[in-house]
Amino acid sequence: MWAERDFFRVWLAGGLVGVLRWFEILAVSVFTFQLTGSPSAVALMTFIRMAPLFLFGLLAGALADRFDRKRLLILGLLMLAVSSLIIAALAWSGRIELWHLAAGSFLNGIFWSAEFPVRRTMLGEIAGMDRLGQAMALEAATGNATRMLGPPLGGLLLEVGGLGGAFLLATVAYAISILLVLPVAHSSEGGAGRGWSMLGTLIEGWRFIRTRRLIVGTLAVTVAVNLWGFAYITMVPVIGEMELGLSAFLIGILMAGEGLGALIGAFLVGIWGRPRDYARIYLGSSVLFQLAVLAFALSGWVPLSFALILLCGLAIAGFAVMQSTILFLAAPAEVRSRVMGVLTVSIGAGPIGMLHVGWLAEWLGPSTAVAVMAIEGLIAVIAAAIVWPEMRRPGDPGPQGRAG
Repeated sequence: MWAERDFFRVWLAGGLVGVLRWFEILAVSVFTFQLTGSPSAVALMTFIRMAPLFLFGLLAGALADRFDRKRLLILGLLMLAVSSLIIAALAWSGRIELWHLAAGSFLNGIFWSAEFPVRRTMLGEIAGMDRLGQAMALEAATGNATRMLGPPLGGLLLEVGGLGGAFLLATVAYAISILLVLPVAHSSEGGAGRGWSMLGTLIEGWRFIRTRRLIVGTLAVTVAVNLWGFAYITMVPVIGEMELGLSAFLIGILMAGEGLGALIGAFLVGIWGRPRDYARIYLGSSVLFQLAVLAFALSGWVPLSFALILLCGLAIAGFAVMQSTILFLAAPAEVRSRVMGVLTVSIGAGPIGMLHVGWLAEWLGPSTAVAVMAIEGLIAVIAAAIVWPEMRRPGDPGPQGRAG
């Protein structure tokens, strides 16, 4: 894959964007909490960033099946570069307000909603079906490495250069990403060039999904983990400052533990994962993640909290690698972007969980709120495993591998 120059360019652009995403999340969360002192305000900012996944995921999938994915990717990167430059200017002028950050977060979320149907689908198509598992493992490892690098970088920049410095760096990195993608020679597979109706395209994709129980089960687990699991990350800055007494940089280090664990886990899955075990790895990782989040909520000791976030990352690796791989293998090229768009919508359940944990944190405190969410998520994942036993069985996840 490394010999494929186009693969390398698209992969590296995604890595840069991932680092920016996580350092912006950390910087905006810490800035918001310092300004408002409200856990629910922090959760609301992350909700605004993730809401477009639910709102526009299907649309992004349909557009990616109709229009050139490279052009859509460049357009999104350009939008983020302009947005970051405006926020940097506002911060340096002393005119920055929360609604400015909310608007920037929403635009970032719109780009995020296209991540699976546009950039990640491009990577899979460039790699080819024979190397798909390794490509998705590398992509997941990279994404998780960005979770390791982004938060400490965001905390450090916030302490040293302020909000303006953080977003100026983001502007430069988005511009570099555009330059990386421009030379890529990629021709989108699937429905480009046919007669096209938005509604018809969405209906066609949904009809296919309904015939594949493995896809439906995978999406159900995705909803459960995003709704009740990943929301815990919005409370890490709050727990770090209120209960552990950490600075912005040290909060970033704590959050980076998840990325470090996920980086290690992604390489392990890439080495030892086999197609017949993909669904079981996905399900087992989801259960382990919820248990690790619950233990983190009950910790209260910095070294143990870091170790548990590291364990969360290991579990996330199996979840993230298998999530994309199962759906990519199970869907033929002509509906693949739409299936990935539905995946984006499923991931979009996360913002609801963030509002939920923010409300619980105001009522019960951040640690108790995270514990309650983890228990709810564990119940939901186990229920999905019961309803869709295909998730527990070995077998080929390809289009002809499991009967619908």
